[in-house]
Amino acid sequence: MGPASRRQVLSPETLAAFGASPIYSSSNSASDLHGGDRNSSAPSQFSKYFATTNTSVENPIIGIKIGGWTICTQNSSIGDEQKMEALTELLEEIANSTEDANDDVQSQAVVRQRRLCPPEITFLDAFISLRHDGSDAGYDDDNTTKASEIRFNATDALSEWAEAHQFLESRPVDESEHDTRVSSSLLNQRKKCRGVTILRTLDAKVWSNKSKRLTDDTASDSGDAAANSSEFYYDWTFSSPYAGTILTSSSDSSNNYNIDLINNRQQWQPLPKSQIPFHLLQDTSQPILLYDDIHLFEDDLHDNGESSLNIKIRVMPKCWYVLQRLYVRVDYVCVKCREVRYFCLLDENDVVTNASATKTGSVGNSCKPNVVYRDVTWREASWTELGKMSLPVDPSAWIEHNISGSGVIGGNFSTTSTGVPSFASLLAKLPLVTPPDLEKHALFIAGLR
Repeated sequence: MGPASRRQVLSPETLAAFGASPIYSSSNSASDLHGGDRNSSAPSQFSKYFATTNTSVENPIIGIKIGGWTICTQNSSIGDEQKMEALTELLEEIANSTEDANDDVQSQAVVRQRRLCPPEITFLDAFISLRHDGSDAGYDDDNTTKASEIRFNATDALSEWAEAHQFLESRPVDESEHDTRVSSSLLNQRKKCRGVTILRTLDAKVWSNKSKRLTDDTASDSGDAAANSSEFYYDWTFSSPYAGTILTSSSDSSNNYNIDLINNRQQWQPLPKSQIPFHLLQDTSQPILLYDDIHLFEDDLHDNGESSLNIKIRVMPKCWYVLQRLYVRVDYVCVKCREVRYFCLLDENDVVTNASATKTGSVGNSCKPNVVYRDVTWREASWTELGKMSLPVDPSAWIEHNISGSGVIGGNFSTTSTGVPSFASLLAKLPLVTPPDLEKHALFIAGLR
């Protein structure tokens, strides 16, 4: 179970001073995110989210409207058996689809379907949604308005992970798979896998050799060529290349809401360098109107390490910021950290600036309102590389709960009170790797018609 969420939203009166209004809902209905009347004051059951109190067993939707954006978050309990079975069926259907897979993978799929297991702890109803309403631009010729939404949830993240399995080998290859000398054909195949690979634990070689002898005997007795393949041969570290989901939607004058397009990658325009003004995020004169820390999934990798995906969001009077972090630790094998940062400057015409609470400051001419800027940073190292870089090789040093809060805004990393490097500081020292099929720096224009 993940740590208790530190959900926080300022009072309706304080939000109003910045041209923002609160959103409260205990319903999971999608209509609650895009319309409906709400009271201007918080119902009593939501008072716990003001100031710095922790969330209770309730999992309501909370959020704010500001600058043309509707921003909502929801925590979740662990998915029940029925929902997890449905998720497993969905993931296996995606993984075994041969529509985009290469011929080699298609021929393997005929022999035996690939089975998948989702993370042991999956928060299926948790999400973050940031929706820009295009209604201020009027109606199109077909009497509809366009809107854009950026969302984060476990199903989307695991669906991209499952999709990559279409290009993964369905059975173990020889030892060169785990060596730096890899054939060009295998390298090309792994590019399509978008960073999803199948790792082996420290003692997996002994198990693999024993398993191979057993399957060889079985194959010789039965003549079954499929005996050397495992239906549960998959990425058990859940190293998804997920970087959020973009939805472009339309609504008519009767508020009928329809999703026109779901697109994760092609709508991002590459940039030569980061355009996120981190100095604005470090401006302590700006109050945090909304903050949440959403956990999407966790797994202890059968006591061989950990894998987790969480999203942090903060909304300030001038901007909003999201940090998504996938962290994977396989003890004595490798450490991975995949971070995606999103930043959007709010349109000053739609935001009331409280002069007594904010300072006037430039965010740079290159940062435009209602343009979403994204930075993708992947870092990883093998356990051998950790030693060569004089980084800790004790797995306890790489436990995620040691993370420092300074990593939330991508600011300076520090040491702990005992002088030991903080978890965030250690992550920053891991070598950078190039994310396949993801631009390191990119932008997306919200409400693009």
